[in-house]
Amino acid sequence: MAATLIIALSLRAQDVPAPMRGPLPPRLGQAVHAPRDPSLLPSPGLRRLDATPAFTVNSAAREQVRQFYNSVYNASEGVAMNSTAETADCVAGTEAEAFQTAVLWRINWFRALSGIPADITFDGFEDTNDQAAALMMSANNQLQHDNIPTTWSCYSSGGASAAQESNLALGINGPDAITGYMWDYGSGNGDVGHRRWLLYPQTQIMGTGDVPAQGNYAAANATWIVDDNYGGERPATTYPFVAWPPPGYAPYQVVYPQWSFALSNANLAAATVSMTSNGAPLHISLQPYVLDFGENTLVWYPSSLDPDSNTVTFPFNGVDTVYGITISNAQTEAGRQTYNYQVTVFDPAVAGTDYVATVISGTNQAGVNQSNPYSCNASANPAATGYQWLAAQLTNGDMTDKALNGLINFTLSPSPSYSIITNPPIGAGKSFHLAHPNPVPQLMQLTKVLLPATNTLLSFQSLLGYATTNEVARVQVSTFPGSWVDIYQQTGKGGSGQTSFASHSLSLASYASQIILLRFNYDYMGGNYYPDTTPNVGWSLENIIITNALQLTDFVTNATPSTNFNFVPGAVGDWALAVQPVIFDQFGLGWSGAIEITVVTNQLPTVILLGSPNLAAGQAQIPFTLLQGVASSFDLLQASQVIGPWTTNAGAALETIVPGRSYQFNTPFAGQTIFYSVRGH
Repeated sequence: MAATLIIALSLRAQDVPAPMRGPLPPRLGQAVHAPRDPSLLPSPGLRRLDATPAFTVNSAAREQVRQFYNSVYNASEGVAMNSTAETADCVAGTEAEAFQTAVLWRINWFRALSGIPADITFDGFEDTNDQAAALMMSANNQLQHDNIPTTWSCYSSGGASAAQESNLALGINGPDAITGYMWDYGSGNGDVGHRRWLLYPQTQIMGTGDVPAQGNYAAANATWIVDDNYGGERPATTYPFVAWPPPGYAPYQVVYPQWSFALSNANLAAATVSMTSNGAPLHISLQPYVLDFGENTLVWYPSSLDPDSNTVTFPFNGVDTVYGITISNAQTEAGRQTYNYQVTVFDPAVAGTDYVATVISGTNQAGVNQSNPYSCNASANPAATGYQWLAAQLTNGDMTDKALNGLINFTLSPSPSYSIITNPPIGAGKSFHLAHPNPVPQLMQLTKVLLPATNTLLSFQSLLGYATTNEVARVQVSTFPGSWVDIYQQTGKGGSGQTSFASHSLSLASYASQIILLRFNYDYMGGNYYPDTTPNVGWSLENIIITNALQLTDFVTNATPSTNFNFVPGAVGDWALAVQPVIFDQFGLGWSGAIEITVVTNQLPTVILLGSPNLAAGQAQIPFTLLQGVASSFDLLQASQVIGPWTTNAGAALETIVPGRSYQFNTPFAGQTIFYSVRGH
């Protein structure tokens, strides 16, 4: 009996999965010192990859900063690397140009918000050398700028040369590495040298190289950070100093424990710093004053925070918080100076009092195969460089998915190495199963694009089994396009978790009339995770139901520099129209609320209401409003008596007040009695 009992216990022990440690946290070495011979650095004449027109933003305008973060910063997130690097075989490879562009956007985003020139471009020669440097760092699991031994794995002279002029990171790459350099965590980085190089005003040319994580080799980045403008004439900047976070509004996601203040040609050795939070003094710690990294810089942090940690973030409670900074006793060419500025830390997901919604004007009943005019309010986004209009047909978006029909309603990212539709951990039938065989988020996104109503519901049943506290089940919504927002989350308990399915019902009322995407995200936050793919490990989902929603199909988008748009529907039925302003000619600011339109063959007759005519400077002004139907053109008719005869005034000038609704004819007036009428067609 004893032997039998031991065997039973052994089998049970095998059924209990063991968590695995995830990749090591990212590392930054110390920053590279100032170049000794700038003449050997790349010249502004060497340009390969241009980003966009130079980024600019008014950091004093909350809505502008909010849009700048939500559109440009988020556009550099999640871009596929598509690397051809093979670290084990010492192949540096290349990455997708879109990925390099995302790195460039991230650099210029930080520079623009800092108030310095944000038109950095990449040099192809330095990109190649940085690629070799990143390969060396990954292959040797070390970060080193100078005197790299030729015995290193994957050694190359180009990579060694680039390491001497670049920021270096392990465990992160691409835009995430740029954010890491701005954070500047890690022992020995109290001088924030990586940040100082990225925010050096004179720099015009940089380079970048990245390799992905492969097996036991960590991801790596090398970013060339100086060119032969080092030490040259300082360009015009928004402020006489360069601070991070900068004066004005700063999204909380990019506010880090260490704050910095850089001042060119100044001695800050005896300067002092004071800091307040909503007027209350904060106790801060001043880092040692260190030169030889970009501009002369003071660095400090709230004493309660750990500046070396890459997990300790700057505290934020969700409410706009004003921090006051005073730099005293700065020795400049003009004598001792004091600098005062304020930083407001805020949540860019929350609109402020300066937000104006983009609203579409036009008829809600359009004619098929006719030009139907619509417009939006330009005042909502004064920084817009253009607009994108979206038209889509509307169908029933309700859905019931029990996982029995496969993945007809969902797409997966990344493509899983296991069967995502399997038997549930308890009960019968089938369920979706999200797991972490690799330490990356597993995404299951709905293929439908939805237009919710005030009574739209998403319901599902889920069971979160074995999951560490670093593994989180999320249901997320994105406006189309936009960043993802949690509408449900559940964190693993570090053990066996739930033993039965739980039912959930989520209202989408807050997204009524908004075009949205929806996904289930079994997220990985770093640290330990369960790699097993058995049904009792990870997140199981079944009975996913959407009710009272519309679905958008047959999308058509059009770009226009103006706020006006002519919609020519090709079929009768229900349609939706939405518009989004665009900045820097390519970054959408998010779609407006959609308006629903009924497209008909025999539309309602055109009804026009004339306003009271007005005489001004010998001109008769005849205002009118299109109350019903649509018209692509108008005629001004006139007669000397009400019964006619009526003739067309071919010389009258038409003025548009509100496209698709309000207009005015202007015509010379000779003084005699004239009756006017307007005809639309």
